[in-house]
Amino acid sequence: MPTVRVLAAWCATMPLALLLGWGLAAPPARAQGAAAPVSEQQLKAAFVFNFAVFAEWPAEALPAASPLVLCAYHGNALLAALQELRDKSVNGHRLEVRALAAGAAPRACHLLVLDRQDRDAWPQLHHDLAAGGASVLTVANDRQIARAGAMLALSMEDQRVVFEADLGALRAARMVLSSKLLRLARSVQ
Repeated sequence: MPTVRVLAAWCATMPLALLLGWGLAAPPARAQGAAAPVSEQQLKAAFVFNFAVFAEWPAEALPAASPLVLCAYHGNALLAALQELRDKSVNGHRLEVRALAAGAAPRACHLLVLDRQDRDAWPQLHHDLAAGGASVLTVANDRQIARAGAMLALSMEDQRVVFEADLGALRAARMVLSSKLLRLARSVQ
């Protein structure tokens, strides 16, 4: 898997334990001298984790001390890397990672990660989430889904992971993203 360069500003916002856990910051005096390469999927999963850290859900959608549920459909290219985030703490919430069966409704999810395999299902999912007033943070790892209303969109640019934010979609779901996170976005609509 390709090694991906990381923006220095983004690394500054990432929890040190996560950086060390994925080899983005090497401990001093490593035997081989070089950090293990980080896959694109692991790096994107780290972005998703930080999206959760810098997002704010309405109190009724994410009560204090309840688990924060991150979902992706079976077959999602990021699912294995997202599973590595299981049981991490996000602002006092234990992160629970669920693999959804095809066609399953994401209503019990707080964060939904979508990729190319979800293109056909996205229009109906998007409609159902919006019609029900669900506060589900949607993250697209696919440009087509991103253009069709996902709140955050991940992509690769010059071997770097970048993201875009759609404030209108966030507001419609009654969600707020930290200005610290938004400053790092390639674009904010």
